[in-house]
Parts: sequence; C-alpha cells; structure tokens
Amino acid sequence: MLRTRLIAGPIAGLVLSAAFATVLVAVAASETLIAPLRVNPDEPAPVTLRLPPVTIRETADSGGVELRTIHPMIPRGELAPDARVAALARVFEHGRRPPRVGALVGLWSFYFLLAVLLTSYLRTFIPSRGALLRTQAGVLGLSAVLLLIAKLFLLFTPFPVTLIPVAALPLWAALHLDRRTSFIVSTTLAFLTASFVGFSLTAVTVFMASGVAAVFSFRDKKHSRALVPAGVGAGVAGALVLIAAKMLFEGGIDIVADVKRVWESELLATFAGGVLSGILAFLLEPLAVTILGVATRARLLDLTDLEQPLLQKIAREAPGSWEHSRAMANLAEAAAAAIGADALLTRVGAYYHDVGKTCQPQYFVENLVNGESSPHADLEPEVSADAIMAHVVEGVRLLREGGIPEPVVEFSYTHHGTSVIEYFWHKCLERGNPKNLTETFFRYPGMRPRNKETAIMMLVDAIEAAARTVSPPERAMFEELVQRIIFVKLKQGQLDESGLTLEDLRIMSTRIVEALVGVYHGRVRYPWQERKAKGEAQLPVPGAATEAEVERDRAAAGLDAAPAVIDEPLTEPEVDARVTSAEPDDQQPGH
Repeated sequence: MLRTRLIAGPIAGLVLSAAFATVLVAVAASETLIAPLRVNPDEPAPVTLRLPPVTIRETADSGGVELRTIHPMIPRGELAPDARVAALARVFEHGRRPPRVGALVGLWSFYFLLAVLLTSYLRTFIPSRGALLRTQAGVLGLSAVLLLIAKLFLLFTPFPVTLIPVAALPLWAALHLDRRTSFIVSTTLAFLTASFVGFSLTAVTVFMASGVAAVFSFRDKKHSRALVPAGVGAGVAGALVLIAAKMLFEGGIDIVADVKRVWESELLATFAGGVLSGILAFLLEPLAVTILGVATRARLLDLTDLEQPLLQKIAREAPGSWEHSRAMANLAEAAAAAIGADALLTRVGAYYHDVGKTCQPQYFVENLVNGESSPHADLEPEVSADAIMAHVVEGVRLLREGGIPEPVVEFSYTHHGTSVIEYFWHKCLERGNPKNLTETFFRYPGMRPRNKETAIMMLVDAIEAAARTVSPPERAMFEELVQRIIFVKLKQGQLDESGLTLEDLRIMSTRIVEALVGVYHGRVRYPWQERKAKGEAQLPVPGAATEAEVERDRAAAGLDAAPAVIDEPLTEPEVDARVTSAEPDDQQPGH
C-alpha cells in the first residue's frame, strides 16, 4: 500500500490544539500544582518567584513625590530582600494556591484558541507544507519545547525574562516555511511566553518586536549561517522597543543605570536574547529539520552528486529513464526558477522521481533498444497498467529505504498524481472491455501535487516525453504541445491543490518552450554528411599536431598566433563560405 504524507484537516487541528493547550497549562501552573515549590519569604526560595509589577510612590531629590514601577523578585535560594517584598510574596502565593479551576480553564481556552488560529492559518494559507500533519505537529511541538525551556529559565534563574530566545522558532519558520508564517509564529509565541509573567505588555511588545525584526533581518535562505546576524537584528530591535515600552507603560527607564547592573540589566538581556536566538537557531537547525520533516539545501546539494547509489542504480539498470530524468531536471529547474519556486528541490526531485523503474525497466519504452519488442504486446491492458503503476509504489519504497528526505520522496508519488494511464485504458475499451473494468483499474495510486515544485514535475514529465515526438521541432509546435498538456492537467483537476496561479502557468509555459527550442534547434550538417548522403567520396581526415607545430606552421604561413576577432557581422554568403570550408571537428558550430 502506498503511504503518502498525512494531511491535517480541521479535526486534526483541533486535537493538536487541545493537546498543546493541555501541556502548556501544566507547564504554566507547574509551581502552583507542586507543594514543595511554594515560596516562603522567610526561607530560601526553592524556585525564583517573580511578582507582578507594582507601582510605588517615592520621594524625589527635589522633595516632590514620583511614581515608579518595580518588579519585585525573590531569586532561587535566597530570602526576601525586604519586608515589603516579603508581604507581597505572601499575598501573591496565598492567592494562587491552590489554582482556581476558573483560572485554569481560562488559561487553557487562551492557549487552545491561539493554537487553533495558528494551525488554521497553516492549513489555509500555506497548504503546500502547512497542511501537513507533520508540519503542524512540528510547529506546536517546537513551541512547547521552547516554552518549557522558558518556564524552567524563569523558575531557576534570576535573569530578566527578555533573555528568553523567543525569536529562534520564527527564524526556523522563515527558513523552512515562509516569512508570513514566521510573523504569525512570532506573534503567537510572544503572547504565549508573556503568559508566564502575567501577560506583561512590556514582554509582549519586546518578544513580538524581536521576532518580527529577526525575520526582516534574515535575508539569505540559501545559507543557514545568515540566522546569526538576523539574531543580532532581533536583539537591537528588541532593545529599542524595550526602551519605548518602559517609557509608555512604566514611566521611563534610566538607560545608564540599567546597563551598569549588567547581570540584572533588561536592555543587555534583551539584546543578548536576540543574539542567542540567532545562535541557537543556527546550531539547532538539524533538530528543526528532523521535527518539521524538511530537506536542507546542503542535503539537497549532496543528493545531486551523481555518485549517489540510487542515481547510479537508475543509470545502470534503466539508462533510458535516467536520460529522461536528466532532461527533465533541466526543464523543471528552469521553470521553477522562473516563478520563484525552489529550483534546487525541483532538480533533485526530477533526478529521483523515476527510480522505481529500475525494478522492471523493460516495461518502459525508453529502456528498450531499437528492434526490441515490448512485453506489453503479450499482456492484458490491466496487467500492463499494473506494471506501469508499480514504478510509483516501488520508487517510494526504494527512496525511503535509501534515506531520501520525504520532500524528495513526494515527487515520486505525485508526478502522475491520480491520473489515468490513457493508453491502456483506451486499449481496454478498444477490445470491448470484456471484464467490465472502470477507470479506477487504470488510475495511479498516488497523490495530486500539493506544492508548486511537484506540480512542475508533473507537467514537465509529460512535456519532456512528448517533446521528443514533435516534428518539425519548431516553436509553434512546442507552444501547442505545452499548452495542451497544461490544459489537460487543469481539466483533470491534477493542479487544484498545487498553489500554481494562472500567472505562474503563463510564465512557466513560456520558459519551457524557450528551453525546448534551445534543446531541439537545428544544426548545420558537416561536409562529410552531405557527401555521404550524395554517395560521394569522403574528404581526408586532418592529422594530429602539437601546440608547437601549430604555432610554427601559422608563423610560416604568415598568420597571427591567434585568429582575428570579427568586428563586423558576416554576410550570409560569407557565413556559408566559412561553414563549407570548415574541417570536421569534435564540436559542431555553436555547440
């Protein structure tokens, strides 16, 4: 049975969101659910107790009274610093223990709704990858891990909350999904993390600014090391927003005094949190790759090495299919680059999509030598169809056994989608359909393309094979072929979930036609070919010569060491004269 990537529907999104909210409530309320973690201000604190901000009155140097917001805290292992903090701690601990059922339900509902919004966005606006169950579970799982680390940080360290590297996950989303998704992830994480410190407005704005700035600063998706400078941008933006938030919500900030405190400095912690986000995103990228099920650029480049065992296997056992795959790779890569899709992933997918043909290469016409009979001549149409369809199932098996990343495996079971093998279905109908079969017996057991890259592969697979039959190889003929194949795939609904727009199809068709014209353009016939066609005697083949002999002979003939560059374009008679007088060589003109 062919196993494809699982798609998360609305029900799956609700289940994932409910599980996420349940885990997060347990993390958020952990210290209130465990009695030994209760803080007694008269004894060393078992965990760090961060009290809600309090606005106090103080006498200014001028003699007047001013309001100031403080953030009382009892660090782990220490006593309350003064009687005022001790009193606040007693009231705070008494009010939240045991946790009220209403508060827990409200917190669960908040987490659940945020998770539902996130999964709904992924499913609706980036269906190519966001609708995958693994992507949704991966994003929520990475969020849960980050939030668990944030909670442990808050419980066991006295450092400012803004040191938490919240921007790491948005950077992974920008690298492996897209920028718009990373903005949504950044906003969601900002609220989730701030919920651990009483939904502090300052924390929310700083976390949100850091995440958004990190995404804006991340420019080079081709190199993961660009995550580090993006983290620096996040730190700078977070620090600037912290100053603004302090002035807006807490009456101001003494920047010099804050920086002098070093380990307690909120400004330095905010900047360091951004930098730490970039560093962790870079160092732990393999973890994100594994959880999200994506393929890194380095891995894809490694898969293009023709020494890869599976590529050697198809080149050795199904050489015709291998040449078809290589030709497809050039066309598909050009088409993907033209519309801004992942050109490298498309090329790799083209290399590996037909590896299943190595199991029964003789059933595919491109692997038969001239004069060799096809085994389909002796088979029933439905049996032939099964033999053809087997290359999809076997290809998926070989790729997964070979450790090929799932985004590449996806090309194998989507390049035919759920289309019908028309040749054998029509052959069955021509024979009167004695077994009363339906189209289902001749339909591929795959999945329709769910992203632009696999959709390009489906189109190019049909176009490249059909282009070999075009005669004469003229632009108008190729345009008609490409447009017909695209229209047929659209009519069959094979591109409905691919994300390709009409503009994409127009640009792709133009680029593919140009590539086909370039590949199949006419060549100048050599004199020996003309003479052979006319039955005339062949001209002598030039002999060997070393570089020194060439230089000596040219000097003896009064010629320059190098041929002169032609500044003026040659007339047609001059071109014909030069071509006719040219000696046979291992390169054709313009090759």
